[in-house]
Amino acid sequence: MAVLGTYTMQPADEWDFDIDYSKWLPDSDGLSEAQKPDVTADPDDDDDDLDIVSVTPDYERKRVKIWVRGGRAGKRYQVTTVMRSREGRVRQDQFFIAVR
Repeated sequence: MAVLGTYTMQPADEWDFDIDYSKWLPDSDGLSEAQKPDVTADPDDDDDDLDIVSVTPDYERKRVKIWVRGGRAGKRYQVTTVMRSREGRVRQDQFFIAVR
């Protein structure tokens, strides 16, 4: 698992984050078309949670775009992604969002 970084947002922000798998996957492999990446945000304990708006794989460039919004000021969220490849590789990554 790789920790990709920590980002700061405001509760009204809506941002996108890209994860690039092209350097990790060999040329013969790519993102699985059968299983979309699984993306979660924790803590997930109330209505003021950070929302995962959309998860969009870019099969050609071997990237995943994740749109997020919301969250409660003063909370820190852990966003976890699990990506599966066509050839069966699985990779878990995390990044953190601090809402101010």
